[in-house]
Amino acid sequence: MKKLLLVGLLLVFAGARARAQVEEKPAGPRFNFESTEYDFGNIDHDLPKVECKFTFTNDGSAPLVITKVLTSCSCVKTRYDKKPILPGGRGEIVVAYEVNKKESGVFYKVIEVYSNSVDKRNNLIVKGNAIE
Repeated sequence: MKKLLLVGLLLVFAGARARAQVEEKPAGPRFNFESTEYDFGNIDHDLPKVECKFTFTNDGSAPLVITKVLTSCSCVKTRYDKKPILPGGRGEIVVAYEVNKKESGVFYKVIEVYSNSVDKRNNLIVKGNAIE
């Protein structure tokens, strides 16, 4: 009887531990960006623009909707899908930096992404050095 009780307790403990190790999805939508920063490095100042993509997954439990994207400069443009991203779904935000519209030299631009995610706002960064 004691062995049976001990085996039962071990099984209950192992099951509780396994459930605790299973990662639960956050309540509501949530961005999970592969990266939140992109470095263009040294680029030619005469280029009209350079682009990069920020890829993300909605690792939350509800559809994710981007409500607006603000940039720190008129030389930065963005494109993104206006449709809701379902839980587990993937999306991307394309960022274009218009190189020849600004002075040459080092740049550091912030893109604010507003959404219905549990974080409400996420920041993306593009940086580099425009060389004459």
